[in-house]
Amino acid sequence: MNINWQYTDKIVNALLKINSAKEIVDLLELPVSIEEEIKKESIAKRVHYSTKIEGNSLNLKEVELVLKNKNESCEHNVLEVRNYYNALMYLNKEAEKNNVITEDLILKVHNLVTGKKLTYKNTYRKEQNVVADSATGTIVYIPPEAKDVRTLVKQMINEFNDKKRNIPIPIKAGILAYEFVTIHPFWDGNGRCMRLLANYILKAYGYDLKGFYVTEELYDKNINDYYQSLQMNLHHNYYFGRNNADITEWLEYFLNTMATTFEAVGNKVKEIHENNKEDVSILDTMDKRERWIANYVVTNKKIKAKDIANHFKINLDTANNWIKKWIEEEFLIRVDNKQIRNVDYTLTLKYLKKLNRK
Repeated sequence: MNINWQYTDKIVNALLKINSAKEIVDLLELPVSIEEEIKKESIAKRVHYSTKIEGNSLNLKEVELVLKNKNESCEHNVLEVRNYYNALMYLNKEAEKNNVITEDLILKVHNLVTGKKLTYKNTYRKEQNVVADSATGTIVYIPPEAKDVRTLVKQMINEFNDKKRNIPIPIKAGILAYEFVTIHPFWDGNGRCMRLLANYILKAYGYDLKGFYVTEELYDKNINDYYQSLQMNLHHNYYFGRNNADITEWLEYFLNTMATTFEAVGNKVKEIHENNKEDVSILDTMDKRERWIANYVVTNKKIKAKDIANHFKINLDTANNWIKKWIEEEFLIRVDNKQIRNVDYTLTLKYLKKLNRK
């Protein structure tokens, strides 16, 4: 594939808005409990709208119940939501330690999206598939032949991972999203995988706004614009123009949607920060380690030395030394003084009162 694109006023303005919102969210701290609530809402919305685009019939409330394990049905829509959530959580963890795209990553994501185990030996499609309008049956797109898929995927991966290409990360995410869904490497699940990989890229490179944003909602609410921007009035056959298309129109749409979403998040964070200045002040005394622990305890009620050791990739002795220091500084306290091994810790009362305020 030999796609082209160019900077336009729309793309430049969108990048400025994206970076401005990113700076606001990076700079302004929020009470931990509020951060966690926003993240949970965003995850549920991301799962709901991304699966809804592909025809899932569950509404947002029903998706929330599935994610809370209050709907354990094996019905197709429920399984699809659960699978998408599993793929999202997998990529969120991967993004904390990696920022590259690999074949293994792509295949594992597709495994999770389609409900297979990570260890399942997944492959690209072996036959030609066709994208058709669900209402009329009209052919919308004929992707590349199966024999060309792996070569095209490898080319896409190499281009993304090429550090010599000095391209802003939001644009790189948009390029990969277009190339992936154009290659259509799998029989199904391509759209879901494309959106997951784009989000993975943004998170891996620090553009996830702490997990507060949901572009999928705007895609769904303006679904015709979403599909039209991907199609760009190109020939429906991959080999007749899409293999060397100018995708500036798609990037303008992708980045503008991202900018609109990011601006809304930035404004929301500013408002919450202003209304919670008193609660936020205690966060100024925390370093990044302590903020992670505070988030963990707010979510899980307690923490162990092994949890700290596993997350920060340190040994247990070091974790216990950190804990000893934090107890002396009245940041952590034992949950039960009678515990001898595998001790549970929680935040001291002065931190819990501040961080658990809604």
